[in-house]
Amino acid sequence: MTRSTWLSSLGLVLIGGAPGRSAADPDPKAIDAIFAKYDHTTAPGCAVGVFRNGQTIFGRGYGMADLNQGVPITTNTVFYIASTSKQFTAMSTALLAEQGKISLDDPVRKWVPELPAGADRVTIRHLVHHTSGLRDYLGLWGTSGRGFADEIPEEVGLDLIVRQKALDFEPGSRYSYSNSGYFLLSVIVHRASGKTLRQFAEANIFGPLGMTATHFHDNNAEIVGRRAEGYQPLPGGGFEIVRTSFALVGDGGLLTTIQDLARWDENFYANRLGTRGAALVDQVTTPGRLNTGEAQTYAFGLMAGQYRGQPVIEHGGSFIGYRAQLLRFPAQHFSVAVLCNDYTAQPERMAHQVADLYLADRLAPVAGPKTKAAGATLAADRLDRWVGSYELMPGAVSRVTRDGAALTMSVFGQVIPLAAIDDSTFDASPIADQVAFRMTAAGPAMTVKAIGIVDPVVRLSPPPAYTAAELQAFVGRYASDELDTWSVIEAKGDTLRARTRWAAWATLQPIAKDRFGVAGARVQFERDRAGKVTGYRVSAGRMQNVGFVRR
Repeated sequence: MTRSTWLSSLGLVLIGGAPGRSAADPDPKAIDAIFAKYDHTTAPGCAVGVFRNGQTIFGRGYGMADLNQGVPITTNTVFYIASTSKQFTAMSTALLAEQGKISLDDPVRKWVPELPAGADRVTIRHLVHHTSGLRDYLGLWGTSGRGFADEIPEEVGLDLIVRQKALDFEPGSRYSYSNSGYFLLSVIVHRASGKTLRQFAEANIFGPLGMTATHFHDNNAEIVGRRAEGYQPLPGGGFEIVRTSFALVGDGGLLTTIQDLARWDENFYANRLGTRGAALVDQVTTPGRLNTGEAQTYAFGLMAGQYRGQPVIEHGGSFIGYRAQLLRFPAQHFSVAVLCNDYTAQPERMAHQVADLYLADRLAPVAGPKTKAAGATLAADRLDRWVGSYELMPGAVSRVTRDGAALTMSVFGQVIPLAAIDDSTFDASPIADQVAFRMTAAGPAMTVKAIGIVDPVVRLSPPPAYTAAELQAFVGRYASDELDTWSVIEAKGDTLRARTRWAAWATLQPIAKDRFGVAGARVQFERDRAGKVTGYRVSAGRMQNVGFVRR
């Protein structure tokens, strides 16, 4: 009996999966093939669970939970699931409202009066649906120069949010995923119930459902048995452990197992929480709406959408060395959970691949992925059309270059070879499923599928070539009250570089006049009427226009 076969048997016995298996189900070897890269003893990996009609019909671990100790992954391994935690925070919020202790339409400042007056129109409902306009505190923390290995007490995280002088947009006017909102939900649960989120969820969710291996991990010194370490690959081979000292919960922080997620998943079909039965499930799976009435896709810590013609409810998680995905097909009473301890893992893709196997006769047909014809090459002039720089997100500039008969793409610090599918579509694994180019009236545009880019981004004009003398205009010391930090900018020859209070020097790459990119952020300098640089604003992903003033 092989290791994976033994683990599979163990998982089925522990979760009671064997009775639910059908003769029409795929050969387990087909699932093994999806996770084959992890099925050995020298690398981290993933645990997978397939749930149908209240039974776990497949449960297996691939790879190692702890490489130092030689501990394999099983369906009982405890994983940090990052943002997949949000559905439990949102359920706690819904239950708290059901108990009459809060209203979802309460102003957040009723419970968190420390927030600035500019946040007085933000409600708890806005937090739940990511329509608050609050800047993401993880982005703020990183922009301040501090790292995710640093400890962040709850009061420090809250202070960072309270320091912000503006919202990114009018509450309810648009959607922008914000970890700040879900961290604040944990604060509200604590203040309204008198129990920490961990205590409230244990009493109202985990205890009633028998999720004995699950908790919000609000004490990083606490020892947790069977817990998987998080890993990232080393450039020369092998892996290193990546850890965080974060003890903040709400936006993340949940530790759980495949076995416990099976219990949670089944509750969406036969609710045992609260007093409202199916009405509670309907509430937490219904997406919110904008002020205009426009329906969104984000419900209570859950994304509602479609996959190959079937409605799905899902949410992923990604933080340091952990990745997670819980994918539910409610009309089929079928779900897939994938939990990984490898920084490079793609559980969303793998969960959908598993679903493709089990629901092959129920999913709408999809054209098979286009692949490059064997031996085909693209002419240099066809490739050169797309060469240039593209700002995928504020400050995150991807540079597409031609290397002989192929293109490469630099993104998020990695150089990815682009495998041609046709003369305008390329495979960009593992960063993205595909990169597609097209000509527009404004010039070449690029769309990246799988990293959050919805609309095409047009190629940037060549950045200005600043002289050493021109760069001196930006040199100086700056400070940000919103981040409680300072920065220094200096010129080295024809290069500008910056560092903040807690971070090392980083090069500022010119994007446009007075605009630079650095470490995935955009730095936009501001000048007075005389043309003197007076400060700059930083935008990065889920936070916009955080100010630094020249000192």
